[in-house]
Amino acid sequence: MKSKLVEMLHLDVEPVGIYFANTEAECDLEPEPTGRMCVVPFLLAAARGKVVDITEEACRCPGGTVGCCFGDGFARKNPNIHVMLSQGMGDATPPNAPVHMRHGERFFCDEETALKWRNSLPLSERGLPRVVFAPESRWSEVGQPDLVLVFADPDRLSALVTMLGFHNGRAVNTVVPYGAACHSILFAAEQLDSDDPMAVIGLFDISQRNAAIANYLSLTMPLTLWEGLQLGLDKSCLTTHSWEAIVERL
Repeated sequence: MKSKLVEMLHLDVEPVGIYFANTEAECDLEPEPTGRMCVVPFLLAAARGKVVDITEEACRCPGGTVGCCFGDGFARKNPNIHVMLSQGMGDATPPNAPVHMRHGERFFCDEETALKWRNSLPLSERGLPRVVFAPESRWSEVGQPDLVLVFADPDRLSALVTMLGFHNGRAVNTVVPYGAACHSILFAAEQLDSDDPMAVIGLFDISQRNAAIANYLSLTMPLTLWEGLQLGLDKSCLTTHSWEAIVERL
C-alpha cells in the first residue's frame, strides 16, 4: 500500500527501506559473489518492487562495501583507492587495467587530497552480515526499516526538502556530502546516532550516474524523519496551487 505522501508526490518508483544486519527477511534477489557489482541497480530493483539482500561477501565493490556499512572496504579491497579517485596510476598502470585506473576519476586534485576524503568517512559496520532493501509496499513483510531512500527528480526533491522543515522551522535539514553513489546510506547511517538527524541528498558520483535514473538524485533519512514527513500533509505545500502546477508536468 502506498503511503499518502507517496501518492501526493506522485512518485514513479517506491521509497526503499534499508535494513541493517537483517538475517531473517526472505529476498527475491541477491547478487552473486563474483565479479564487481554496483549497489545502485539493486536499490533501483527494490524501488521497483523487489526485496533485495547484499552480503559483505557479495559486495565486491570497495566503495559499495563502505556504502553498505560493512566496515572499511577500501582497506580490505582497494587500499590504493585514493590513486584511482585522483589522477590515476599513469605509466605505472598494469596492462589491461580499466582506463580509469590509468587516468584516474579526477574527483580530487591529488592523492593527498583524496586521502583526506577517505579518512573523513564515518565508517560503520552496522550493516554486517547483510543489508536488505525493500520497497515501501513490502515493509509489512520485513518490518520497520532503519533508513528510507527516495529516488526523486528536482521537483519532488524540492518538495521533500521543503517539508523536512515543515514542523521545525529550521532552514537546514539536509546535508549534501560527496561520496560514491551508495554512500548516502553510510552518511544517513551516521544520522541514526544523532538526536537531531538530517536527511542526506546523494547520487552525485558521476562514475555511476549511468547506473541510476537520469535526472534523479536520492534522499536518504532515518525512519523517524520519514514518519515525520507524513504528519500534517493536509496543511503542507503539497496541497497548494504551486504544487498542483508542478504535478501537471510530472
